[in-house]
Amino acid sequence: MRVFVFSSLIGLFLFLQPGCSTDPAVHITSDNQNHKKSADISVKHSNNVPDSSYDSLKDFVRLDFVLKADEQAAQGKVHRVKYHKQYYTNHYIVIEGKIGTRANQYPVVLDTGASQPFFLNISHVLDNKLPIYTMENAISDLNGYKLGICYLPLLQIGGITFTNRPCLYLEPSANKDLFGVQVVSNNSNSDTVIVGLPVLRQFNYIMFDNIDNEVEFSYNKNFETDQSDLWEKFPLTTEEDFHGNVFLFVKISIAGKEVELQFDSGSGRGLAIGKKLWDKVDGHVQDLDLEEGRDFYPYIGRLTCRRGIVPNLQVGDRTVKNAEISVFPDDSPLLTECGGLLGMQYFQHTVVVLDFKRSLMWVKNHKV
Repeated sequence: MRVFVFSSLIGLFLFLQPGCSTDPAVHITSDNQNHKKSADISVKHSNNVPDSSYDSLKDFVRLDFVLKADEQAAQGKVHRVKYHKQYYTNHYIVIEGKIGTRANQYPVVLDTGASQPFFLNISHVLDNKLPIYTMENAISDLNGYKLGICYLPLLQIGGITFTNRPCLYLEPSANKDLFGVQVVSNNSNSDTVIVGLPVLRQFNYIMFDNIDNEVEFSYNKNFETDQSDLWEKFPLTTEEDFHGNVFLFVKISIAGKEVELQFDSGSGRGLAIGKKLWDKVDGHVQDLDLEEGRDFYPYIGRLTCRRGIVPNLQVGDRTVKNAEISVFPDDSPLLTECGGLLGMQYFQHTVVVLDFKRSLMWVKNHKV
């Protein structure tokens, strides 16, 4: 899932990209000419949280965070956390976490498609009485949604605790038209917390174990295996644009053709791909009849595409059964900044390791 927020003299604008049925994480962008003039922000709050001023919203949300780990992690061991029950319905990577001193529990999506560290919504703010910052000289109406900044004192995931984090939150309001489609204000997963790529890549590796249905975090220890013949390795690259948006790409073979796709662990879908990139792969895919349709994405609406299911699709050396494919126009709002997105449907019954230390994605050769 990806979201863009444009900050300029004429206001802020929200644009949501693909992924799970949850609240979005946020990308911050600004108008180049007006950036210095329009993006100055002063933040004020109470409850013993110090006042601060920053040159831009980008600078504010990218403040360094403090990560605390228990004694096991400090000794170089790893943490395993069971999937949340939402995984069994939606198949994106979601675990359970706790916010603040009240220790209220929420589903936490580990979303490599989200470019900001943390994203909450108004229910988290109200339930946990989180301090809210006020933004001066910035318009916070986002095409029918209000963007705010709050102070997150603590987010705990298993034995890992993130502390003292300013983060963005979204408050839904009236429906609006976005690129000619209806923006959806209601969300069945409104209590979901998003942890984005800037946080996830702080770990040496993160393992999505879709056999035992657990996530493994390692902050100090490198990923190792004594059965390397059971694993495929694919190059990972992390790119950051001028505005500080962070993207994770993987080069992987689809039907025998190597393509570069954005890897989106916050999506339970299969392959969402633009027409130009699809033309490179299409001739190698067998037994696929694409039909006109529209795929639904929360906070965007229904986007026109051609979609179908491949009974057996070669992904690297693995064969993925009943692989979902949706082909979108190249100018679809779903595909800004990339030619296609790869979700977790292709990895439901195997193990994926995001090895940020070595810039590799490891996939275990389980047939699915």
